[in-house]
Amino acid sequence: MDESEAAMELTEALLGDVPTLVPKGTVDDDSAGALEAALAKLTKARYNIVFLDLTDTEGIGGAGLAVLAAWVKALGGKGWLGVVAAAPTVREALESAGLIPHPNVRVFETRQLARFATQERQST
Repeated sequence: MDESEAAMELTEALLGDVPTLVPKGTVDDDSAGALEAALAKLTKARYNIVFLDLTDTEGIGGAGLAVLAAWVKALGGKGWLGVVAAAPTVREALESAGLIPHPNVRVFETRQLARFATQERQST
């Protein structure tokens, strides 16, 4: 794997009014800490619903899966992680880790469907 494949860029955005983490590249042992720090920051800001937009995510390793599993478990039913546009290989990794299906994880095929879910939440 060359340097460009190994590096992950993590940006923060909003989808509707929900904070969204957008990892680009591969979430591996070296980059899982950045994902963990971003989730901790959102937790500290009292967000319990977060989207993870995986549109540009090429892969996710054990460390990244562990970070997501710990965050989802810590929600304790008081929120959820929205997985958006995961490629088949990334989705398989999430399934193998028990994140799909988990009661605190919702899966959306597109950003549009995820945004629609936030509009539903606002109207109830």
